[in-house]
Amino acid sequence: MTATAQILRFEVPVDDQWHTITLPGPIVHVATRRPEVVELWATTDGFGSYDHELRVYGTGQHYPAGNGNVCHVGTAIAAGGALVWHLMQRGRPAPNTERSVEP
Repeated sequence: MTATAQILRFEVPVDDQWHTITLPGPIVHVATRRPEVVELWATTDGFGSYDHELRVYGTGQHYPAGNGNVCHVGTAIAAGGALVWHLMQRGRPAPNTERSVEP
């Protein structure tokens, strides 16, 4: 039997809050189609799901970089280029033991 995977879409609100989102595998793309959310796509790699702490920052907005615990995941440019969002991740992805992806 051949192993298969999928690419699934998730949303992170643009609301100045951290969000814990369980992803089934690595993030492969970040974009936006609506100004109030940043979308991301992640693969289902068959190795289980992980909790990611994600937050959206606008260009010029301050973010906590001093402790080295926040990293850039991707940038999303809204239609027309008026808004540019930056998806940031806090900490390292943590395994989610409550839910796993079936191979």
